[in-house]
Amino acid sequence: MERIQGIPKVSVIMNCLNGAKYLREAIDSVYAQTYTDWEIVFWDNASTDNSAEIAKNYDERLRYFRGEEIVLLGKARNWAIEKARGEYIAFLDSDDIWLPDKLKKQTDLIENNLEIDFVYSNFIIFDMEYNKRTAALKGKQPEGYVFEHFLYRYPVGLLTAMIRKEAFKSIEGLFDADIKFSADYDLFMRILYKSKAAYIYETTAIYRIHSDMDSIKNIKHFADENTYIINKLKYMDENIEGRYSKAFRYCETQVEYLRGKAHMANGELKEARKHFAPYKIVNLKFFIFYISSHIPARLWFLLRPIWARGAFR
Repeated sequence: MERIQGIPKVSVIMNCLNGAKYLREAIDSVYAQTYTDWEIVFWDNASTDNSAEIAKNYDERLRYFRGEEIVLLGKARNWAIEKARGEYIAFLDSDDIWLPDKLKKQTDLIENNLEIDFVYSNFIIFDMEYNKRTAALKGKQPEGYVFEHFLYRYPVGLLTAMIRKEAFKSIEGLFDADIKFSADYDLFMRILYKSKAAYIYETTAIYRIHSDMDSIKNIKHFADENTYIINKLKYMDENIEGRYSKAFRYCETQVEYLRGKAHMANGELKEARKHFAPYKIVNLKFFIFYISSHIPARLWFLLRPIWARGAFR
């Protein structure tokens, strides 16, 4: 593709809803990139804090847009993507951070491998409450046609993804505006059904876990959304369900796992048991949770805060 002078190679999509607390650090991490041919498309989702003031304090490389009303994140991201001018799209939430070589490593890879439409990488999970940092991924990760692999285990952090903009033309629609928590999974899986991916093993970003995030009570909504997404993926073409039948069955068991954990989090042990019981013999984690669901209720309410942290993070 011939380069148009003055048009940046990379469009960084930043969506913000009252994210002033960490926003400056996030934006600064883009300005600190060793690769400099980028723009930030900043979509303010009708924030009422001083996010706008912070964002507007940067130069013309940050293009500020504001929605008139609060909408779900998927719809806000779609509006931002429509404003993007770059050949490649990357995403950074207002509470996360990129490491300085993130864009350089990814653009070097995608520009030298024209068959690759999607690049992802390792990242650091930063638990702010405990001041603990851990690498999100260990060992080799899937590359090439990864759709089936990702049905079994999805390793992509949105903050590490870079996508060739042309790849969006191969799918119907962008982010699903009806999905609240897992819209990136839905979009990326639809892209990766047809496109090849590459993985960079170095960490390129920092994902914060902090007290302002959605709580674990939303795990039931994750389960509901996963059911919706699985059914949606099955209808992408007439052969997909048969071709990946085993992987889709695995996804469905994971939904039951999430539903069971949601009941456990609410102290509904008997209801949780119904979701774990059918799989307790064939899957170790189902067996462990099934046994846990027999703990006396009074003891469970004492143990639940400790269990919840390990189970949901």
